[in-house]
Amino acid sequence: MRDKKTEIDIKTMNDFLEFWGKFHSIYSGMLEKGIITKEDEDKFMETKTMIRSKYNDLASSLEYRYMPHGRLTDPVSDILAVQTIRFISEENLRKVDNDWKDSYIFLNNIFERLKTRKRRFKEFSALGVFFKRIREKAKGAL
Repeated sequence: MRDKKTEIDIKTMNDFLEFWGKFHSIYSGMLEKGIITKEDEDKFMETKTMIRSKYNDLASSLEYRYMPHGRLTDPVSDILAVQTIRFISEENLRKVDNDWKDSYIFLNNIFERLKTRKRRFKEFSALGVFFKRIREKAKGAL
């Protein structure tokens, strides 16, 4: 049996992971240069705004919430809350780096759960589910 919503969610999540990876590349590239220009930061902030919109859409369509595992806040939201990187301290840069690692774990965990759901749906017979629902409705009507 196929579940169209799960397949759409997998595609949406996959697309978001690609954007997230490109966003991290922008961030890493700026840090590697050593000096972050105003133009670099503007590009980062513009991309961050776009990613935040996509992340909000993703969160509402997948209906997931961050479940704390060693930290209390959603790492993606923490990164998207960064207001500036030009004048960020070394300590905060380390925190952002840790947030990137945690965000990849968090996002890939969601992605793996979606793929597992898709595999589980393949095991179901659409006809069997249909007849089961009919039997349940018939029992409820008695």
